[in-house]
Amino acid sequence: MAAAYAKDLLRQIPPGKVEAEKPISEVLSSMMSMASDHHLTRIERWLSPPDYSTNANLARERRHPGTGTWLLNSPAFQEWKLGSRQHLWLHGLAGSGKTILSTTILDHLQQIDSHTTLAFFFDFSDPRKQKVENLLRSLAVQLYHTGNEAANRLSSLFTAHDDGRRQPDTNALSACVDTMIQTARRVFIIIDALDECTAREELLQWLKHLASRKAQLIVTGRPEVEFQSAIPRSFDEHNCILLDKQAVNTDICAYVEATLEQKPDFADKKLSPSILEEMHDKIGNGADGMFRWAACQLETLARCLTLAAIEKALKSLPNNLNETYYRMLEDIPSEYRHDALRLLQFLVHTKRPLTLVEAVEVIATEINQEPRGFTVKRRLFQAVDILRYCPSLVIIAKVTKYAGTVEELHLAHFSVKEYLLEQAQFNLENASIAISKTCLTYLTDIGGSDSTIRRDFPMARYAAESWMDYAVSAETSEDTIRITVGFLRDKTTFQRWCRLYQADRWWADEPGPPRAPTLYYACLSGLAGAARDLAIEGADVNAPGGEYGNALQAASFKGNLKVVQLLLDKGADVNAPAALTAMLYKLPHITAI
Repeated sequence: MAAAYAKDLLRQIPPGKVEAEKPISEVLSSMMSMASDHHLTRIERWLSPPDYSTNANLARERRHPGTGTWLLNSPAFQEWKLGSRQHLWLHGLAGSGKTILSTTILDHLQQIDSHTTLAFFFDFSDPRKQKVENLLRSLAVQLYHTGNEAANRLSSLFTAHDDGRRQPDTNALSACVDTMIQTARRVFIIIDALDECTAREELLQWLKHLASRKAQLIVTGRPEVEFQSAIPRSFDEHNCILLDKQAVNTDICAYVEATLEQKPDFADKKLSPSILEEMHDKIGNGADGMFRWAACQLETLARCLTLAAIEKALKSLPNNLNETYYRMLEDIPSEYRHDALRLLQFLVHTKRPLTLVEAVEVIATEINQEPRGFTVKRRLFQAVDILRYCPSLVIIAKVTKYAGTVEELHLAHFSVKEYLLEQAQFNLENASIAISKTCLTYLTDIGGSDSTIRRDFPMARYAAESWMDYAVSAETSEDTIRITVGFLRDKTTFQRWCRLYQADRWWADEPGPPRAPTLYYACLSGLAGAARDLAIEGADVNAPGGEYGNALQAASFKGNLKVVQLLLDKGADVNAPAALTAMLYKLPHITAI
């Protein structure tokens, strides 16, 4: 493929010019390299794999030098590296530093040239890193970089899918990765945080299949019931290893000691040897194998402004992570509290990671007290100051994408999300009310031309894409329904929203003006309460428009049974073009037909 591309390019260059400038071999080599790079770019854009290196880089930033050396020197790892053990499952409790250990293993293996090392990090904070399909996409592109026959196999899959105009399903991806592994040289695969995958049964089936192939696996995760049952059958019991708590504690003590000595928050306070020793003893020796617990206590102590505050904190250290997070929420300053909790609601339930600038816009939008609304005057002077709202609960992560490096705001750890989900204010219903109100308020208060909005209001696209998803879960709140109907009924806000995003034309960067009435969009998204009120106000249930033709057809294709029933009750015409077909295909149990 690359050679043919180079040949076509060469025909466009006058022969005399080629001879005058470079030997033909150099020109051909350069063209083939360009063609190869072009093909790689097409492959990567086709599969769009999530970038595991962002997780590894974050772990490297947090890792204390020497952490995990005990694991690299352990008999189990040495035997695995030599091949006498084919697979390893390293398991430990929440916060025990498994991701940092995975990165330590990755860095060690990447220094060895005799094999291919692949990696993937499941990640609770990024929905794209929670699916087996995206694990396979990532592995396929990594294997493509090895070249030779493995690259040819993926190129064949690309060609078989109309040169990337169609997407492969999970089975096709799995089969392709399987053959790529078989054609590659010795392959090591590291998969971190199995417990952060949302499709565990599918993941375990794939691991079982891969365990019988020639690749050597190291996987990490918590010892949860599904894994304890399935992985030993695939890997053999003796290859399932509980992390050595004593060794982890040694790493934690070294980390605590270095932090107390080197971090300006401690070094600049010129603390006495006795207080430093007490901090080292109570945190380093009290962590009980939990790196995350130790890190949280150090961050809390670093914020203490007096010796008395440090001594008080040391006398009442929390016993576990849940108690730690409870105190962190309680300690949020009152002037930040409402905004901080709402920001955390976004982070717990977001469909994709929030960029840092989007998170700043969340804070700049007031929905709880007067004066309500969005104003640029509420924007933080420094975006990094958003960390002050939720100390130790959130982090800023740098993520590399095609357009460059983007800063995102993430929850600091999976255990933070788990704790928050146990609190009533963070359940889906309550969070959805806050998120949908924030998005609608933001979209109402921004203004300007389409280009101005895209340039000056960084949360505009996110709010336009997301508000309906959350509004569906928020329809238990009549207040939210009222705000939704008011937003849709207002011509200015409705036009503004549609020019940013239209749910039936989600692929369009500039979707243009509305192509259907407001009722259509409410029915398309399953907003039964809003559709009810719009119909009561006189909206035409049979008005044509939109990709699906009319409101009934849109609701039918989306499987919104409650909305379909509502439209039928309001006199929707089932004989409208294609509407009956849509209903019969998607909703065979509608009683009113």
